[in-house]
Amino acid sequence: VNCGVQRMNKIRKYIPKIVILDTAIYIWIFVMLHLILQCFGLKFREWVYWMSVLLMMMGFITGIIQLILKLKKRIVKICIMSTFVILLLISSPIFYLIVGFGYTPEHVVEKDGSKYVAYVNSFLRTYVYYYDYKNVVVVGNQKRIVEDYGKGGFDPLGDKYPHKIEHCTYYDEKGNVISNR
Repeated sequence: VNCGVQRMNKIRKYIPKIVILDTAIYIWIFVMLHLILQCFGLKFREWVYWMSVLLMMMGFITGIIQLILKLKKRIVKICIMSTFVILLLISSPIFYLIVGFGYTPEHVVEKDGSKYVAYVNSFLRTYVYYYDYKNVVVVGNQKRIVEDYGKGGFDPLGDKYPHKIEHCTYYDEKGNVISNR
């Protein structure tokens, strides 16, 4: 029993020193929380997902650099570090594209007497998806209202000019269509 306790203490001592392991633990916890929230009809708000992706990317980059720096042979360390930096530089435009096309503005709004979190998707057509507001971290995972504004490229909730809704669909708590306008 004492040997097991010593082994656990040794593991606890090294966990903070291995960033990539900390990142893997964070990912596991985040995925488990996501699955638990889904069971209760909830999901994280978009900003939580984006912050988590940023933390995961930084953790993996830092962890890989940390592992490279632990190598003993200097020439191998330099070659691997150079290759890693080059790959990072080559792949960074891909990350910018993912962020550019994946970002959806988020607004907390009151509509029809209820509080919602609205996500604007305005790539080719502008759609606004409304979800039940729960708190600053989570929302309901069932869309409640979908508004179609036609052509894309703008944020109807962020603009000071009014925009005309072409089509609007309301849903109940189970995702069934209540009405179309």
